[in-house]
Amino acid sequence: MGQLFVESMKEVLQTSGTPVQAYDKILDFGCGSGIMIRWLCDLAERGDVWGVDISSEHMLWCQQHLSPPFKFVTTTSFPHLPFEDRYFDFIYAGSVFTHIADLAEAWLMELRRIVRPGGRLYLTIQDERSIELCMAANHNPPLAELLRAYDEESHFMSTGYDFFTINRTPGQGGPGQAQVFYRRDYVRRHWGLYLNVVSLTPERYDIQTAVLLER
Repeated sequence: MGQLFVESMKEVLQTSGTPVQAYDKILDFGCGSGIMIRWLCDLAERGDVWGVDISSEHMLWCQQHLSPPFKFVTTTSFPHLPFEDRYFDFIYAGSVFTHIADLAEAWLMELRRIVRPGGRLYLTIQDERSIELCMAANHNPPLAELLRAYDEESHFMSTGYDFFTINRTPGQGGPGQAQVFYRRDYVRRHWGLYLNVVSLTPERYDIQTAVLLER
């Protein structure tokens, strides 16, 4: 799956006019066990490609099996990363903002801090298209069931929303991992205050939408 997600990311970047090969300093934010970063060996061999994650277990595995050419460091859930201002050309995060229930805005600003002017961010989110696919196609039955239950309680589908979180979703990622959903219009309006929203492309990371931003 990681290779497919990377190819989808490359397609979005190519369509935007700047291929991934144009970047020398790259960060995989929330890289986990390296399912995406491992497919960027050609870039790491000539540039500086980092992966960070709050899981020390994942980082130890990546350090033992993927370094070199990649570099890895364990971080925390506090929105701070050990890099200088404007260091990276390109930052991507596959299915990370889908699970940040709190401090998502602070994390967005931290990523803004470490990307250079003109640099780009590729972040995947769950949005109204993701909800449609999940529920209509029965793509993820446990999550679909929780969405229906949440709608019965809050009526978010009929009344509208900017974003919402369903906490402690059984079977989704790690135990008790939050599931966060955004409305695309909110992303354009709110994230657009801090970064230029270049594009939103649905179904780029399974059912998730890719948000391409530029500082």
